[in-house]
Amino acid sequence: MRVLVVVPLAALGAVLAAIFPLTPAFSPAETGAATIAAVVTAAASVAWVPLADRFAQRLPRAGADDLLTFVAALGSAGAATIHLAVAKMHFDEYPLFGLFFVGSGIAQLVWPLWLLFRRWPPLLVLGAVGNALIVALWGVDRIWGLPLGPTPWQADPIGFGDSVTSGFELLLVVACLALLLHRRGGTLRPAPMAALTGGALVLTTLSLLSVIGVGASVLTPTR
Repeated sequence: MRVLVVVPLAALGAVLAAIFPLTPAFSPAETGAATIAAVVTAAASVAWVPLADRFAQRLPRAGADDLLTFVAALGSAGAATIHLAVAKMHFDEYPLFGLFFVGSGIAQLVWPLWLLFRRWPPLLVLGAVGNALIVALWGVDRIWGLPLGPTPWQADPIGFGDSVTSGFELLLVVACLALLLHRRGGTLRPAPMAALTGGALVLTTLSLLSVIGVGASVLTPTR
């Protein structure tokens, strides 16, 4: 029953992230409206993680109330939000790229839900391997470029949002490996939970703004 509360909230965050760059009012020229929209979208996309953690605490075999599990879940939710927000521009560039970002975003949204309600070792392995591969692909694209698409073997510039996404993913990989080795990451206290959630919210908000070009002089546009 608790899952039925969290899943719609996570889905709402995903939908808001996907439509965020599509709304004409949220443009670089409308900094105030864009900032409010980015904050709301980031909050909806990240805030369900502490709620799910609280709901899952009394369930058997849940991953809740563990610091490293919470870090991994937050990182996955943040990365999913940014991936979904840039999906439209990548569909316009090359449909296969758009499908990749939608698929990775959905996977990164579902994974932490499953992890918090049922911590399963193969799930940790899947999260570590999958996100490590995404980071590696990002690195190849930024250094050499990809062999397909409209501009093969042309490296893309490094943007603020994609750097944050890779940071979230690397954090997730490290947390998963630590959990596989040590099983527990320490009890999650209210203060660290609030600090981690707030940090993820700020980084996700700034990344969303970089997607639509707000503050381009400070936030390198994300592709």
